[in-house]
Amino acid sequence: MIPPGLHFIFYSAVSKQGTVAPRTGFFHTFKEKEIVVKRYDTQQETLVDSDTEYQPKSIDNMLAPYPYQHYQRWCSLSTHITPTTVTRVQPQCTLIQAATPLLTNPHAAQDVARATSVEDKLDANFIQDETQVMRFSKVDKKRATAGFSAAQLTQYYMDTTSSLNSLIEQSGSEEELLGELQISFVVFLLGHVYPAFEQWKLLVDTICRAQRSLAQRPDFYKTFIRTLHYHLKETPSDFFVDIVSRNNFLVTTLKLLFEGLREEEGVSGELRSRGQKFRAHLEKYYSWDFSFNEEDDPVVVEM
Repeated sequence: MIPPGLHFIFYSAVSKQGTVAPRTGFFHTFKEKEIVVKRYDTQQETLVDSDTEYQPKSIDNMLAPYPYQHYQRWCSLSTHITPTTVTRVQPQCTLIQAATPLLTNPHAAQDVARATSVEDKLDANFIQDETQVMRFSKVDKKRATAGFSAAQLTQYYMDTTSSLNSLIEQSGSEEELLGELQISFVVFLLGHVYPAFEQWKLLVDTICRAQRSLAQRPDFYKTFIRTLHYHLKETPSDFFVDIVSRNNFLVTTLKLLFEGLREEEGVSGELRSRGQKFRAHLEKYYSWDFSFNEEDDPVVVEM
């Protein structure tokens, strides 16, 4: 039996030659002893709802055992994902696809004419089907910084508290934003949806650089550190290294978080302690260097 609660089901179509198609998946919150029946539509190459009713004993020989050895890991990765999170973030069609289907661009002629490169000209012929893309929270930087002075703009880009507040407002609560952080990681890890990984990086970066929020949202940050801990357990240590620059995105970002926990006034002792333990764990198991050098300090320009 599948344990009650939220689960992510994914699959891939396989051709007669053995070629495996990109993954497709969906979320479902199972009730106690609930039976969900899907049939494979060969035309659409996807699972669709079935109207046929089955008794448990009649389909036992067609079922595979639930992998209970992974259940605790799944719980650790999905503790903050609620049905509200899923409804808000998943595509309108409810299917999550690693390769988002493209539609013919009705304005292709105009867009091709405006394109400046061969790649852009090719891309201009197609557009994404908006009903089949993830609906993640966004930060409108132009709107957020409208009317800012030079000093305010500098503060905005050095401290992402305004962006974090905007994300929490869009998602509905701190808990919901943590749910979005988890769902973006799960959809990338299991569904192979790359834009979900980009959203995960955006959320991690915004949360880590929101220095003023450290004192304002201690419970949120304690939960964030625990959530990130479980995410890192699922990835190799060199996963976040940029192939071109050889910079580790996560080391750079977490360095700012740890520096904020150390320097920012009003940070609770419990949060500071949790941050120190998390840093020590990462330094020990991943050999990451979070030392802060003078050359890392921001440059102040007087005008």
